[in-house]
Amino acid sequence: MAKKQLGPTTNLFPMPAVLVAVKTGETSANILTVAWCGIVGGNPPLMALEIGQSHYSTPFIDREGCFTVNVPDSSQVVGVDYCGMVSGTTDPHKPATCGWTMTPASKISAPLIAECPLNLECRIVKKVDTGTGMFYLAEIVETHVDEAALAGPKKINATALDPLIFTPDGFYHKLGARVAKAWDAGKALRS
Repeated sequence: MAKKQLGPTTNLFPMPAVLVAVKTGETSANILTVAWCGIVGGNPPLMALEIGQSHYSTPFIDREGCFTVNVPDSSQVVGVDYCGMVSGTTDPHKPATCGWTMTPASKISAPLIAECPLNLECRIVKKVDTGTGMFYLAEIVETHVDEAALAGPKKINATALDPLIFTPDGFYHKLGARVAKAWDAGKALRS
């Protein structure tokens, strides 16, 4: 099959559409939509994400040294898109605008979004200046999940979680059907 070179791109399909929450005041918080994030380590669990230096949330993230990563379900697409389009300087009450409840985290100062089925409490381990943005490496210090999304004591059912997915072509998606079981499908090629 013929291939066409595109040069350096951010085309990795899919990307999560997550909501990063940070404490901005004694009783206030801001929410920022981020798609450039992912798990980069398992022991300890580490997440990496990039946030533009000009974003309203960036100085608060730097001050607090932590944030939460809240995984919305596909029904929350309107609020997720809104939090990616509107700055906290324009709407300092984004959680209320979206109808979301901010609840205390158990180990850090940044709040959780109660309506998101999965919440990760993250403490910053390292920052790297990328020029226009800041690359954050953060340790996941606690995980909260809706019981309805559990498939066992510590196992999450991705279908029940129904995470919102972003693709670099500018669309949101839902997870599709399962294709195969990991660490099992490849057994067909073993001799």
